[in-house]
Amino acid sequence: MRILYVGNGQGFEGALKYYFIPQKLINGFIRLGHSVVSINDRDVARYSNIFRSQKRGVEKMNVFLLEQFRVYRPDFVVLGHCKNVRNEILHAMRDINPDVRIAYRNVDPLHSGNNVRDILQRVGVVDTIFITTAGESLAQFSHPNTKVSFMPNPVDPALETQRSYQNSNADIDFLFLASFLRDQKDHRAVTARYLVDHQPGMRLHIGGAGVNENLVYGAAFYDLLGRSKMGLCMNKTQDYYLYASDRMSQYMGSGLLTFIPEGPKFEDILGDDCFVSFSTNEELLEKIHYFLSHEDERIQMARCGCERVHDYFHSDKVAQYMIDCSFEQNLSMDYKWPTTQY
Repeated sequence: MRILYVGNGQGFEGALKYYFIPQKLINGFIRLGHSVVSINDRDVARYSNIFRSQKRGVEKMNVFLLEQFRVYRPDFVVLGHCKNVRNEILHAMRDINPDVRIAYRNVDPLHSGNNVRDILQRVGVVDTIFITTAGESLAQFSHPNTKVSFMPNPVDPALETQRSYQNSNADIDFLFLASFLRDQKDHRAVTARYLVDHQPGMRLHIGGAGVNENLVYGAAFYDLLGRSKMGLCMNKTQDYYLYASDRMSQYMGSGLLTFIPEGPKFEDILGDDCFVSFSTNEELLEKIHYFLSHEDERIQMARCGCERVHDYFHSDKVAQYMIDCSFEQNLSMDYKWPTTQY
């Protein structure tokens, strides 16, 4: 097929975020044998006016997108968050090609009212919606014209190439990366400060998380993962089934023993032998020190987690699942995540 991917990837930021989900899905579609053209709606909008303003460039970006659709004539359109893309442009695409299938994917948590409104905007317009949250919370987006399904954060063999559990010279015992978190009451900032206050006995590296502004991107990000024995995947919310940021797939896929709060219940699909769950900061610290003093167990669990997510969440499988659902085909394989469509 010809696939048009529209979203915040392969733009003027260059290689800064080359390992984010858009690139993984593009890699997956291409390895499956499809042709992919990627358009960064945000950058097209910015660079269509002298003020470099997304808002001022929305109209020209939508005109450009529809023209590219006419030129490329894709069979499948996949939208990232794409707030700038108007629904009338999607309707115009169907006027040009009534057989086109359009999917929308959203990787933000559902506790955000703004994010829920963004998803609702596409309900009834696109054929399928894929969200990195599973369970009954997806039913609110169900519509006769739109099916909604869970998708895991993909792991890509071309990107998650580190195997930190094999690194006998790893100099970081525990890694915690997050955004700046200006709100010091954010639970992630509270946990970060707790770790800082109780770090004797471990080599702790924190980037952002309300502690500093040391954010890392590009190849340096994976270099940091390769130096780390263990890492924490803590999200904005812990209350939604199987929700996690892509940091979970990056950590586990790179061979870190990954710590995940118990709320999302990832043991339902991954088992309890390939990552560490916890419910309090005290339990988190206790388990960190346990695995620091039980090296063989840490390596065994980290290897298990790495191998399992590379198998279960392989980007080719996630891409194929999106095709299966969007084209109403029988599922191509026994996917290891919930495949209920609402």
